[in-house]
Amino acid sequence: MKLSILYCSQTGNTETAARWVAEGARSVPSTEVRMFNLCEDSAPDKAFVEASDAVIFGTPVYVANMCWQLKKWFDTRLDYTLSGKLGGAFATENSPCGGGEAAILTIVNHMLVKGMLAYSSGVERGRPYIHLGPTLVRGKLEERKDMCFLFGQRMAEKAHTLFD
Repeated sequence: MKLSILYCSQTGNTETAARWVAEGARSVPSTEVRMFNLCEDSAPDKAFVEASDAVIFGTPVYVANMCWQLKKWFDTRLDYTLSGKLGGAFATENSPCGGGEAAILTIVNHMLVKGMLAYSSGVERGRPYIHLGPTLVRGKLEERKDMCFLFGQRMAEKAHTLFD
């Protein structure tokens, strides 16, 4: 099973979170994970993304919303087929009330429009609950490392359950 992580990171915070999510996903046997930073010049490997059963999106938070680079990707890269894939999201923010969950919801809106199956593990898997997706605060990323790992692991496990 393949899993893609598409994210935008300019300061390294969101990339750090993406690595932890990837580690969690890779902890599930038979899971191949690739990460793509949308802030870099190269486009994500279209063949890999389209072959992925799950796609996870990561964003820094700006005004309680996803970053413009991710929004632009959703709006302009209509050539990527995401329909039927499992989707999840995480966010990095500047403060504990920085709008991370609101930003995740904007991503969920786009996932649904693309025909994706939105998933976070919610309360299905028990504590710790991941209601919408992990949010991490600048300067305190380490505090949420385990949650990111668990999120990636749960996303990969659910994708295997659905698509194997």
